[in-house]
Amino acid sequence: MNIKSMLRKISWFYSLNATIKSFMTTREYSRTVHHYSKHPARKPAIPTLRIPRLAHAPRIFFAGTDEQQDRSGLLQALERIGRTRCFTRSDGSYGQNDPRPEAVRRDANARRLWELVSAEVASGNSPDILITQTWPTLLDPAVLGRIRREFGTLVVNISMDDRHQYWGRPLAESWGGTYGLIGHIDLALTAARESVEWYEKEGCPALYFPEASDPEIFHPMPELPKVHDVSFVGGCYGIRRDIVLALRRAGIEVTTFGNGWHSGRIATEAVPALFSQSKIVLGVGTIGHCRNFFSLKMRDFDGPMSGSLYLTHDNPDLDTLFANGREIVTYRTIDECVEKAIYFLKHGDERESIAAAGRARGLREHTWDQRFSNLFSRLGYTPVRAPAGVQDDPEPA
Repeated sequence: MNIKSMLRKISWFYSLNATIKSFMTTREYSRTVHHYSKHPARKPAIPTLRIPRLAHAPRIFFAGTDEQQDRSGLLQALERIGRTRCFTRSDGSYGQNDPRPEAVRRDANARRLWELVSAEVASGNSPDILITQTWPTLLDPAVLGRIRREFGTLVVNISMDDRHQYWGRPLAESWGGTYGLIGHIDLALTAARESVEWYEKEGCPALYFPEASDPEIFHPMPELPKVHDVSFVGGCYGIRRDIVLALRRAGIEVTTFGNGWHSGRIATEAVPALFSQSKIVLGVGTIGHCRNFFSLKMRDFDGPMSGSLYLTHDNPDLDTLFANGREIVTYRTIDECVEKAIYFLKHGDERESIAAAGRARGLREHTWDQRFSNLFSRLGYTPVRAPAGVQDDPEPA
């Protein structure tokens, strides 16, 4: 056991460390908001694909990080739109996120990306668009600019963590967060609505692009019994652990998977059945060790799409995405979470009605097919065929 692991087991040190991390995260966010409040407004034009009227389905190259996350619907949607190739390391493993030292990893990833894209070009399949989910700590962004210049490829980055990873750590020549990509990409897709303005004020076109779900993966499974009162998928730390323990103390059975829980991580392909077999899917909307600072999560869309009641933090980001109390249910405190879990476990008809409405809202507005179809439409391309799976279920009466 290393020193870091030993220190985590000392409760007072763990609490102190969590408090410091939370303070630093929220302070950086406040400073960023203040910084951009002083910048003049600027709205760069959204670019168009280099060949808006393609004679073929778009050729897409995707450079992701977490295979479990990417294959839970995002990649499948891209594959339905066009010919999609993915970043793999030299050993064939998926994604940029590997345990090598940072300096080695970012240079190796850049060389590998250039090698893979160059091979596509040489084979006559030059990518029309390169979509990344990356940071300068994972990938030297200079390679993105080189790909743009030499191959005419549109470069788009997806960021789900701008609210707390926009700046990142200072690097020798820039910043380690998504800010360090500005100047090397054509378009930023951000899951934090306010970050659109940050990018635009730096001269980088940006669009609000919240996470979504895949109804062909996450859907009701009426043939399977609802054997879990509450389920939660995510790491065991901070307020997440406190909420689960409070639910268990109240006599509620909570099935948990993720780093730190006794059961460990769950296979990606097993999550849809877990959610479908849960009476309540628990969401925790906080960022890191913070207790009152929120961001959107994949669970916010996969939970409702599964057809189970989704109970999560009262996160303002969700206000325009789901109707609170009718399509999802939210809580502000741990005690309120426990109270609402007890209530909805006792009131099955009301629980299932809200769950069905949440599923219907997800189908109407929050599928990965819809997200990417809208994106490609903005970029001048209309998909060859309509997205699959968005009309599976009728709306509830």
